[in-house]
Amino acid sequence: MTRNSQIIYGLLGAILLSALAWGFYASIEFYDEKVRAKWSKQALYNPYLAAEQFLQKSELEVIEADSLIKLSSFEDVSTMLITNANQIGNPRQLDAVLDWIESGGSLIVTANSFSTSDDLLLQKFEVDVTWPETDDEEDEPEKSVSDSLREYNEKIEEGMSAEEIAESTKREVPLTEINFTGGIGVLKIAFNANRILTHPYIDDEEADTETKPFSWSSSTNGVHLIQFDVGEGLLTIVSDPSIWQSRKIDQHDHAYLLWVLSSTDGMFAFLRSTNRESIWSLISSNAIELIISLSFFILLWLWYMGHRFGRIVPLYNTRQRALSEHFSATASYLWHRKASKHLLQPLRQQVFRRAHIAIPEFSRADQQQRLTLIAEHCQIDRETVSDILQASDFNDSGFVRTVKLLKQIEQSL
Repeated sequence: MTRNSQIIYGLLGAILLSALAWGFYASIEFYDEKVRAKWSKQALYNPYLAAEQFLQKSELEVIEADSLIKLSSFEDVSTMLITNANQIGNPRQLDAVLDWIESGGSLIVTANSFSTSDDLLLQKFEVDVTWPETDDEEDEPEKSVSDSLREYNEKIEEGMSAEEIAESTKREVPLTEINFTGGIGVLKIAFNANRILTHPYIDDEEADTETKPFSWSSSTNGVHLIQFDVGEGLLTIVSDPSIWQSRKIDQHDHAYLLWVLSSTDGMFAFLRSTNRESIWSLISSNAIELIISLSFFILLWLWYMGHRFGRIVPLYNTRQRALSEHFSATASYLWHRKASKHLLQPLRQQVFRRAHIAIPEFSRADQQQRLTLIAEHCQIDRETVSDILQASDFNDSGFVRTVKLLKQIEQSL
C-alpha cells in the first residue's frame, strides 16, 4: 500500500467517524426541566435564611442570636432585627436597647402577634396593634367542591399551567407604599392586612403623647410601618415580620426595604426564636454508633432474659424423686443459704417439750433459768447447753456436734 492510498483511507475513516458522531449527536434530544427541590434542613429551621444570605451578598456581616442575653455586646452591631418584640422581657433589657439606639443604632422590631399588653418596647412608644374586621359583604360566596374542580379542569383545557391557575385564583393583597427620599423612591410592600399599627399622634396630631413618630406608611387597611427618631438612632416598627421570611422576601420590594433599613457600617443582627432539632434527630445525626450499641445491648438483654425465664427442663418428667432425696435437697438448700437455724428448730422444740414433762419447775422458770435446769438435769455444762439451744451460726463440724448433743439431751430427759 502506497503512501497516497494510506492518506486516502485515513481521510475516508475520519469522514466516516465524523458522520457517525454527527448522527449520534443529532439523535440526542435536549430539553430543560424544572425540578422543585425540597427545602433544606437549615432553611426549615431558619425562616430568615434567605434574608441573611441576601445581606451577606450585599457585603454585610450577619450574626444570629435567639435572645438579648446571648447577644453579649451591642458595640459592633449597627442594625438589629427583632422578629418578636417579646425578646425584650424586662426593663433592664429595654434600657440597654434604648441606650444602644440613642448612640446611633438602627432597630427594626415587629409587634407581638397576639397582644401588646406585655410588650415593653411598644408600650414605651405608645404603639398598639389592632385586628380590623373584614367586610363580609365583599366576600365572595363559597363554591362547592364540584364547581371548583369543574372550573379548574376548564382552565387546564384552555392550556393554563398549575402555577398560572394558582396565580389567577390568588386574592390581591393591598400593598403598602413607603416613600423614601434620597433617590430611593416608593417601595411597595405586601404586609398582612389583618394586623395594623395604631398611635395616638397618627390619629390626632394634637394628642398629648410623649413619643411622636416622624414617618408612617399605610395601605387601605391601616398603618403597617412606623418610624421614630431616638437620639442619633432610628426605631422602625412593622406589623408583619413575614415579609422578610424566605417564602416572601423575593416578592415586591421586600428585600430592598430590608437593605434600605440596614446600615452599611457594622454588623446586622437577627434576634429570632430558634427551632430546635429533636433529641432523636440529634442522636441519629451525631451518635449513630450509640444507637447501634444500644440496639445490640437490648437484643442481648432480651436473649438473656428469654433464656433465664424459658423452660430449661422438659415439660413432662416421668422420674420421681424419693422422699429422702427431697429432704436431702431441702436441707442442702437451707444449709447453703446459712439457714441452719431452721434445720435445728424441730430438735430444739422436741428438747423443750421433753423438759416440760421431766422437770417440774421448768414451766414456771424464765428462759435463762430453763437453760440452767436442763444443764443440771442432764449434767452438761450450761454454756454448752446455751450454745446448742440458742446459737444460729455453725460450721460443718459444729453443726454435727450440736445435733448429737441435742439428741443426747433429748434421751436424758
